[in-house]
Amino acid sequence: MCGGVGSLEFEIPEPSIDRISMTPVLISSNGSDRATGYNMSSKLIRTSDTLFAGWLDAPSASGDTAKVQFAAFDPQTGDHRSTQILGEGIDNHCGPALAMDPDGRMHALIGAHHGPLLYRWSDGPAEAGSWSAPEPLGPDDTYPSLAIDTEGTLHLAHREKADRWQLWYRRKRRNQEWESPVSIAISPTPGYNHYMMSLTVGPTGTLHLVFQFHFAESGRAEDCKCRAAVYLRSYDSGDTWLDDGDEIAHLPVTMESMTPIRYVPDGGDDQHAVRVANNVVDGQDRAWFFASIQDAEHGIVFRRDPGGWKEFDLSRMTGGLNVEGGRASSITRSADGRIHLALATNPQGLRTKWYDPSLSLFHTSFNEEGEDHRIKAVTVPDSEAANWLPALEHWDWNRTNICCQDGHWMMYTRGLNAGGIGGDNKSPLKTEVYLTKVSP
Repeated sequence: MCGGVGSLEFEIPEPSIDRISMTPVLISSNGSDRATGYNMSSKLIRTSDTLFAGWLDAPSASGDTAKVQFAAFDPQTGDHRSTQILGEGIDNHCGPALAMDPDGRMHALIGAHHGPLLYRWSDGPAEAGSWSAPEPLGPDDTYPSLAIDTEGTLHLAHREKADRWQLWYRRKRRNQEWESPVSIAISPTPGYNHYMMSLTVGPTGTLHLVFQFHFAESGRAEDCKCRAAVYLRSYDSGDTWLDDGDEIAHLPVTMESMTPIRYVPDGGDDQHAVRVANNVVDGQDRAWFFASIQDAEHGIVFRRDPGGWKEFDLSRMTGGLNVEGGRASSITRSADGRIHLALATNPQGLRTKWYDPSLSLFHTSFNEEGEDHRIKAVTVPDSEAANWLPALEHWDWNRTNICCQDGHWMMYTRGLNAGGIGGDNKSPLKTEVYLTKVSP
């Protein structure tokens, strides 16, 4: 054992933990305190000759805007080639959502925080002059989750601020304008709701949407509790949506009409009794997602089988790591069918706040039956700053011959946190942003 690991059954190695012995690459010293956060969309896109990455740099000074950075790297070595500013945002919630269509066109949504999302596209994304002018969607958007199907249709889910905050879906068919949004879910009370929505496209074109209801009767963010995890899917490119009972969902879904995966009516004893993360779809068109669940300290990975949900308790796969309370995570898959999960948590197996400075990063993978599990530490314990907000390269069914080959690229943030409930989301606090590769 080393680095104060305690009773964990694996050794924390040096920072270079993958099979190609790559040392993490520092790509920014000016990162936002949530530089690589909110990975319901991909922040890493690989082509045959370039790796593209998007993250959020902090404001230069208090009152300035955060800068959306977009960089190109060598996809084999991680060597830096170029960086450009793709846009700006009001605070640390404004990181980019990236996706590439079957024709190789890059699409980006520059996150707002209760303002219009800005949509841009490029056929030569490494060149700053190739990008389209920003197109506002609006009016009060946050947290874009962007996916593209084989027809080149863009599918977008995001939160919309209103009297009762909503989960919206909208699409843009190839060479067409963005269509009007559809309200997918609506909060039961006025005020704050954090849906944590994740929208993906499976190998058959099915849309998979996982989200949560997270609210308080007072409407105040600091009072909110997560009450339910919910799953919808669409077989017809978003025209109609089915609930988890395979019945047509009456939109918008409410707390009364939902068919929940997990339901804690009063929110339980934990503010994050249920907290969902992004989802990935396997070769059998089954959605997988990670969730932290009250009274399941090691966390659960869910898989949607034809007959319902199968649960995989992570206790055997993580050597005793505690992920209660809503851990920063990222899930994806590889061409061999393995599921890959990155987690930020305390290396001694202790429960912490999601932005605690003791956080370290771990990468675990397992086959589709939850067996042959492997775990490695991505970072060593660091008393000065958290290593957290992992953003793994997302699996893409449109680009299976390129995506995630020879391991997954991953970004993460090293630093302290000034945001959060009651914090300063507009803080000029700087962090470090790293790029690394985890083993297949």
